[in-house]
Amino acid sequence: ASGETAPLYMLIGDDEVEKSAVADEFADMVEEGLRAFNVDRLYGWEIKVDDLVRATATLPMMAPRRVVVIMEAEKLLIPKRESEAAEEELRRLEEFLKAPPPHATTVFVCGSVDQRRRTFKLLMKEAHVVDCGTIGDAVDAERWVKARAGTLGVPLEAAAVKALVQRAGLDMVRLRAGLERVKQRRLEADD
Repeated sequence: ASGETAPLYMLIGDDEVEKSAVADEFADMVEEGLRAFNVDRLYGWEIKVDDLVRATATLPMMAPRRVVVIMEAEKLLIPKRESEAAEEELRRLEEFLKAPPPHATTVFVCGSVDQRRRTFKLLMKEAHVVDCGTIGDAVDAERWVKARAGTLGVPLEAAAVKALVQRAGLDMVRLRAGLERVKQRRLEADD
C-alpha cells in the first residue's frame, strides 16, 4: 500500500486466483498512465534469464520503481533439460537473485516447484515469500473467510464463518466458491 517494496518477491501456494490478484497489486503500485513504461509481465516458459535481467535493468520512467512480474516462474527456475547451456543460464539467474537492481521489484509467481533445487532454495532465501492459498488449520480458514467476506462486501456472523469452514474444509477453492455462493444468494435476496 505504501509503495515501498523489496527487490524480490516469490508468490507460492495452491490458489492461482490469489497469486494472480497479489501479482496485480504489485503492478497497481505504478500509476495507471505509467504502467506501459514501468511494468513488465513476462512468462517463465518463453523468456531467458537475459530477458529478465534486461527488463529489471531498465530504469523506471517518471515512477519510483519498475515492476517485473514473471508468471509461471517455475519454468524459468528449472531448466527443461540438463546441459552446459542450462547450467550457465542457472548461474546467471543465481547472480541476478544475489544482486537484483534496487530500482526494480521482481515478482516470481510460482506454480509447483521442486523445492530441493539450488535455484529455488536461493530464491527462498533472497526473496520475500508470500504464500497464497495454504491454510494450515480451521482458525486460519476462518480468518481468511472473514477477511475475504469483508472484501466482497458480504458480512458474515461467526457461526456462518464456522459453518462454511466446516463444510468446505481447508480447501481454498472450495472456501472461495462457498463465499461466492453466499454473495450470490445475498444479491438475489436483495432483488
